[in-house]
Amino acid sequence: MSSPDLDSKFKGIWLRALNEPSLENLTPELIVEWANSKGLANPVATARGVGAFHPTPSIVLEVDGGKACFPKIGAFGDSSWDARRRAKEDEALLWKKVEWFAPLWLPMGKIHEMLAAVRHCTNERAVELFDYHTSTLYTLAFKAVCIAQIMPLARSLQEIVPLAREAYLGFYSGYKASSIAALIPAIEGSLTRIVADLSPDAPAPDKIDHAVNRAIRTAADLHFEGMWVPSEYKTVEYLFGQDERVFAFETFRRWLKDFFFCNTDSYQGLTWLNRHMFAHGTASSWQQQTNLSRLLVALTTLAAIESWYDASHSVSFGLPGMNDDSKLLWQQALFQADAQMRLKIIKQDLYQKHGRLVPEMPTDNGVTLRSAILSEECMRDLVRPLRDAGWSVEVSERDEKALYMKVIASHEERRLNMALLYSCATYNGIYRMLAEKCDAILYRVPHTIRNHSPMAFLCMSVPSWGGNLHVHSSTNGNLKLTLFVWRGGLRTEQYLPCIGVVDLQTVRDFQVKNVQQFSPRARLH
Repeated sequence: MSSPDLDSKFKGIWLRALNEPSLENLTPELIVEWANSKGLANPVATARGVGAFHPTPSIVLEVDGGKACFPKIGAFGDSSWDARRRAKEDEALLWKKVEWFAPLWLPMGKIHEMLAAVRHCTNERAVELFDYHTSTLYTLAFKAVCIAQIMPLARSLQEIVPLAREAYLGFYSGYKASSIAALIPAIEGSLTRIVADLSPDAPAPDKIDHAVNRAIRTAADLHFEGMWVPSEYKTVEYLFGQDERVFAFETFRRWLKDFFFCNTDSYQGLTWLNRHMFAHGTASSWQQQTNLSRLLVALTTLAAIESWYDASHSVSFGLPGMNDDSKLLWQQALFQADAQMRLKIIKQDLYQKHGRLVPEMPTDNGVTLRSAILSEECMRDLVRPLRDAGWSVEVSERDEKALYMKVIASHEERRLNMALLYSCATYNGIYRMLAEKCDAILYRVPHTIRNHSPMAFLCMSVPSWGGNLHVHSSTNGNLKLTLFVWRGGLRTEQYLPCIGVVDLQTVRDFQVKNVQQFSPRARLH
């Protein structure tokens, strides 16, 4: 860093350069000539690009006591600069579309892949795709590193780290809404501690600008290698498309202002991650599960902002490898998640005994668990046996509540349309709707029944025949039908081997031969 007197002389040289017909006419020899006329000692000038990401063509002058950079292109209007600026503004709009900012600590290839996915779709779909992509990036391990290794480096987050740890573990213990709620005020608290030289009563926009502007000023100094450079080249306007660090800081500022701290009536997003809506209870949609990752990453980004605000550079833009602290935190979260999953299954079985789904919670409507179980059992117990028997099988998507799936099996001239229900205790309207298009409606056997009859994996509701039809897998890979019928309050079993696959005509023949002798008493379990 040069002295004020030296800076004044550098500025004089720059004003002289601006009087030239074009900055492109600047040469090292001309700059040395002007430096000598200013009385600068031992001037040496070279022509080279300056800048870590997109270098600016410049003449670099070295004299006793300091260095200066004289760009050979204008701060505005250069064609290559214009192109980069437009490209970065376009990228910033994509980040706004998904209510986020240019992220730190992620591979550029993954970032470009995510941006390409959200470019040509609606905002709603863009947020869904963003959540999908970041689920493989903001992993449990990534968040553990943020909490245990990056956050503690910032003085503004030292009080927050224990809270962040508890929220992280609490989320994977099932307390998702409360974990998210605990972290929302932490962002404002951290921001206030970063700008401790401002009045505590300063409005949030002023705090944001003060913190981000100083971080960008530090980045600008580093971009120009600590040399004197005309002030117009150290602005956000010039560096937005030139320096990736400035771009990240500026898009973070925009996210804070446009979404997180914007007034309630101005919010136009889809994540509902807004400090005022949370504080005043005007909306509850901020309880979305993905907001935990957003909050933890936003807090970690504040640690980076602080590190550039005070020029300590304590936070690296390279993600550190896991140490013992983050590994232990990560393993604890895995244990909590595993225990919570087991608890969910127990709870689910308890409610299913009473013909009910588990009650919805703000961050968990049960769809994720049902979807995973339904998909796994459909593939294992229906699709694979059919394919092993030589049938071609198509599986449709689950319905939005993960209550059923449809499977179409075909073999030569035969075609079988089936629906697999998550539970037999399904709304009767769904049965009726599926019955119009399906040859068979199957449902999963609850764990309580499966434990007593391990071979039974699917059931077919056949109340008109006075019972339920269970599909078994025999030891030789074929399928076997078992019809449970009710007589005098007692269940009796009739067996029918079925070579290859469950066939509707075989079921009908079985019904005629074996069921007519019983009084039809429908009962589901």
